[in-house]
Amino acid sequence: MKKSALVLACSLAVAAVNAQPVFTFGKNSVSKTEFIRAFDKNPVNTPDRQKALKEYLDLYINFRLKVQAAYDAGLDKDQTQLYELQNFRRQIAENILNEKANLKELVKEAFIRSQKDIHLAHVFVEVPAKGDTAAAYKKIQEAYKALQQGKSFEAVAAEYSSDPGTIQSKGDLGFITVFTLPYEFENIAYNIKPNTYSAPVRTSLGYHIFKNKAERTPLGTRRVAQILIAFPPNGSEAEKTAAKRKADSVYNLIAKGQKFEDLVAQVSNDMSSNYSAGQLPEFGIGTYNPVFEQQAFALTNPNDITQPFATTYGYHILKLLEAKPIASDTKDDIFMAQLQEKVSKDGRLLQARKQMLDKQLSILKYKPAAYNQADLFAFTDSNVQKTTSKAVRTINEKSVLFSFGPKAILAGDWLKFVRAVNSTPNEFSGKDYPTLMKDYVRVTADEFYRDNLEKYSVEFDRQVKEFKDANLLFGIMDKQVWSKANEDTSGLKTYFSQNKAKYKWAPSADAIIVTCTSATIAEEVAQKLQGNLANWRTITDAYGTQVTADSGRYELSQLPIPDRTNFTAGLITAPLSNQSDGSTSFNLLVKIYRDADQRSFEDARGMVISDYQQVLEERWLAELKKKYPVKVNQAVVKTLK
Repeated sequence: MKKSALVLACSLAVAAVNAQPVFTFGKNSVSKTEFIRAFDKNPVNTPDRQKALKEYLDLYINFRLKVQAAYDAGLDKDQTQLYELQNFRRQIAENILNEKANLKELVKEAFIRSQKDIHLAHVFVEVPAKGDTAAAYKKIQEAYKALQQGKSFEAVAAEYSSDPGTIQSKGDLGFITVFTLPYEFENIAYNIKPNTYSAPVRTSLGYHIFKNKAERTPLGTRRVAQILIAFPPNGSEAEKTAAKRKADSVYNLIAKGQKFEDLVAQVSNDMSSNYSAGQLPEFGIGTYNPVFEQQAFALTNPNDITQPFATTYGYHILKLLEAKPIASDTKDDIFMAQLQEKVSKDGRLLQARKQMLDKQLSILKYKPAAYNQADLFAFTDSNVQKTTSKAVRTINEKSVLFSFGPKAILAGDWLKFVRAVNSTPNEFSGKDYPTLMKDYVRVTADEFYRDNLEKYSVEFDRQVKEFKDANLLFGIMDKQVWSKANEDTSGLKTYFSQNKAKYKWAPSADAIIVTCTSATIAEEVAQKLQGNLANWRTITDAYGTQVTADSGRYELSQLPIPDRTNFTAGLITAPLSNQSDGSTSFNLLVKIYRDADQRSFEDARGMVISDYQQVLEERWLAELKKKYPVKVNQAVVKTLK
């Protein structure tokens, strides 16, 4: 007991120290915790952390003073500031909500599933909208019993399925992988062991029995180009034969050396890919017709070409552009980023978000109100097509349906939602009112959660405040220092006059700096400029964007040249290559100034502005420290580490 009390006392003591202010400014204070957090966001590469913390103190004091000045100036109410903050807030809210919906776990799950392909089959009994569920349930149970009695899966699929496509294929869906099927189907498929089948399951489409016929190492993705010789969907044998002859003829031309790309433009009937030399988007299994995929994935080396083969669309000839294996390591950042993007756009994240919101309802203090549901739905039917509404028995627009803490959701709000659903087809369309009400609770919960996320996420609150302060700092610095210095021509000239000695030319030259997109062009331009200085602009302009040139006075140390000796007027310096973009630069020296020389105000203006900004900032900080007196708590500073 004494040990527990001691631990508690120590914990309280540490918390008290962390809560103590490192410094105060005016009526405001900054705690040790806040200060260290700010420091850790701007790490300094030094072994002496304590020394770095103390050096950072002055910088952070100045930062807080400037931000406070921005608040006092009302910049936080500026429309541009509010707009940028709202945009940032929306972006961060998405990240926080995805995190709470376990986006990382969904990406991990997708990675694990990507490591195998499953040959899937199913028995499918459709349940039409408002159809007979009992009859469909009875039929799927009969199919399940037949399987248990030893009847082959293919025979059962053909006999009991209600979908013509499933009957024709005897239930065979081919190989699938992650993202091939809707998430509810994928979850079932990846939880069936090889060569076994599931019990009957209900999905949004009807009843299914799924079978895992086999598994294999994933085939990855392919990029191919195609030539399509099409025939009508219900084409006659004569039309199909004619298409085959043409496809064989095209294949023979390719075999004799004619370019695949040229033939695409001449004969292919696939209008969607003709303008890209027949190239199709990168795809994995389960994307196209099984016959098409079988041919595409049989190609192994780039530029391999299939013989003509038929699908329901016509005869295809494929050329392999790239075969990409599936990454087998989560350390493959590019692959993991691609998975995350797919998960973010997939129904699985939406489903996870819905589940997360359902769990959050108690945190949001969701409370359903007492009202007559039949009256509400009668009120909805009576008013949904009208811009104004009339009360129906116990319900009017101000009737409370439910609330989140102090925020009440009214029947009028619900009416607007239903009108919006009916006016534009969307994910809520076609649902009955009780189901739609459940969706509406989630929609409003999501809106309320986002609007008040600071209350539910400490990290979100911090990020928003940090962005807001940083934006306010930029705004107040522009107002008090940067723009002020640029616009104060009189002050700049006075400062220049008082500090002329700071603004002198080192040894310099009037020069033309020429940059070319290649070394070959640079050599050609240099030859044309030799002895033809007066026409330098005409010569360089003739090369368009391949050559840029500018003239001015430059200090010799600033010129892009490999050798800084023997500077003479008329010299064209040796070319200097830029490894990053392959460009080449050289200089044409017009006049040399070998001695130091006083700069004019216009020549020095950029440097004067920079220095004058520093002067204005120092003056401003001195004023701020008078307005918000700063007191540093040295006792707390000594504990910084």
